[in-house]
Amino acid sequence: MTRSRWLLAVAMVVVLLAAVTAWQRPTTPLPASAAGSGASELLALPRPAGSWPGAHGLSGVNGDPVLDRAHVERFCAARGRACQIAHTYTDRTTYESMTRGSDWVFEFYTGFPGALVISQGLTPDSGGAAELAACASGAYDHLWRDFGSIMVRHDRADAIVRLGWEFNGDFMPWSAGDTQTWIGCYRRAADGIRQSNPKAILDWTINAHNTPAELCGGVSTNCYPGDEYVDIIGIDNYDHWPASRTEAEFDATAAAPEGLDWLYAFAKQRGKLFSVGEWGVVPTGDAGRENPDFVRWMHAWFAAHAPDLAYEAYFSDCTPGGVQSSLFRSEPQCQQKPASAAAYRELFGM
Repeated sequence: MTRSRWLLAVAMVVVLLAAVTAWQRPTTPLPASAAGSGASELLALPRPAGSWPGAHGLSGVNGDPVLDRAHVERFCAARGRACQIAHTYTDRTTYESMTRGSDWVFEFYTGFPGALVISQGLTPDSGGAAELAACASGAYDHLWRDFGSIMVRHDRADAIVRLGWEFNGDFMPWSAGDTQTWIGCYRRAADGIRQSNPKAILDWTINAHNTPAELCGGVSTNCYPGDEYVDIIGIDNYDHWPASRTEAEFDATAAAPEGLDWLYAFAKQRGKLFSVGEWGVVPTGDAGRENPDFVRWMHAWFAAHAPDLAYEAYFSDCTPGGVQSSLFRSEPQCQQKPASAAAYRELFGM
């Protein structure tokens, strides 16, 4: 199943299940020093190397199966430590639904005391080259301003926006087939959001391990829109394609072009914080099994790079045909990963 299809499935689950899902009260509140803080304040706190999450590391997850506060907090209760990051996605049916129709994104996280990360596409799922070109020409500037205004109205002005994330994957509707058009659209969207909301934190995120030759000329950083349009540089990094079954494989993949270390070096060169907005164990990929060692290697990487790590968010999913990365869900359709879950709880819990 392609990444675009399982992301669409997540959005469909929200629509179908939101009305019937039982909401739960938080069971592990954030430390008093962080409660109620915005992303800017949390990012300004010190994160010493050698520990993660530690006192101030921003660690979290997406809501699964519903993109809401209750399901983020259910995951975090299972791991034994409150999350300071909640990762969510806009609905991408139309330009209007993903921008001026996105109040629900914020309402579903009312009262969440940590920072909100929003993955925001550059086109709807029915988009493509024509929509990117229209965006780059300014056709949707007013909608991007509306999105920025909604962030302010819901008191999430400094939420982190992963604008046009994974553009270097051919599975995304806004994939960067034309580098300059993609950059033009990103810049128009960034300018529109910031016109109504100067506090928005913009995260430019790639898909790890591979950029096809027809996208960004085969190198994701060719699509970098410029330092003035980016606050955080990030990567989505799973244990597949290629598989990380051994530490040597993990290290080689991280060092290779489009890898974790490779992009971190680019972020350091640009003077930007770094993020890993999605990561996880994917038994449906070429690793073909659960992978507690991958959890340990990722944790060690986070700890070593903590001073420059803005945040990380595990991606939890067990939709039929999806990546099956969930750790703590026990429904029949979810592949169980007890060793990976135990490693995650040990390292990321209290």
